[in-house]
Amino acid sequence: MKRTIITISRQYGSGGRQVGEKVAAALNIPFYNHNLIDLVAYETGLASEYIANWEEQISSPRLWGVPVFGGIAPPMIEGAYYTNEDRMFAAQSKIIKDIASKGSAVIVGRLADYLLADDPDLLSVYIYADEKVRTMRIWQEYGARDETEAMSHLKAIDKNRAAYIRKYAQRDWDDYKNYHLMINSGRFGIETSAATIVAAVRG
Repeated sequence: MKRTIITISRQYGSGGRQVGEKVAAALNIPFYNHNLIDLVAYETGLASEYIANWEEQISSPRLWGVPVFGGIAPPMIEGAYYTNEDRMFAAQSKIIKDIASKGSAVIVGRLADYLLADDPDLLSVYIYADEKVRTMRIWQEYGARDETEAMSHLKAIDKNRAAYIRKYAQRDWDDYKNYHLMINSGRFGIETSAATIVAAVRG
């Protein structure tokens, strides 16, 4: 199989992570999601726990300005960063581009589709589902206490992810023009959604 970079953007609760894992397993290529956190921590000097929390509450101003563990890390690119969020985004961007330069991979979220948009071997995918399907998954699989809390998490995280993407990519999260393939995982399920991506890669 030729080098292939698959980026998966996903609505919260759509099962995008599970889809990505199955795609990576089927194609026998590296999978990057939460394992990027430690890499970003190493680049920035920020605690892994802080970065994980930032990713859960992306674009929330209350997360900015947290003290750095182990001293202030140098900027990844030229220019000053006004927030820890900016520093993490710069480090994350550098790491994602480095991963892509080394060979095939599946990368979930983190604006990888935007960062790698000019890569000729990119397949950018967007996974979505109806609110009811996502709410039930957040409740039953992600640990929400009840359906009301699940819906609250869904709306908050979707809103924050959309704001984050507008800030760093200046575009709308769910705009079809940003993706090569969009799949309704609520309609087709995790297995078929993954199989569809694998089929697209293999031609």
